[in-house]
Amino acid sequence: SERESKGPAAAKSSAPAKVLPIETPALPLEELKRITGNFGDKALIGEGSYGRVFGGTLKDGQAAAIKKLDPSTSQEPDSDFAAQ
Repeated sequence: SERESKGPAAAKSSAPAKVLPIETPALPLEELKRITGNFGDKALIGEGSYGRVFGGTLKDGQAAAIKKLDPSTSQEPDSDFAAQ
């Protein structure tokens, strides 16, 4: 029966996933450069469809991931970039 259906197909939904807002602190560019080593390779932790992701530690000791937008990836990346 349909109720007994299990597996990946059973978990899929036609409704789009809801993106919840998160708080993102506004940090000066100089602070971002400091915590990422000027966006250097040592701080690079990944690369996404809209840019590179860098890791660093904020002044309060909290770990942070900073995505640096690559403006050449899309004509209107803002909404997609924000959703990530």
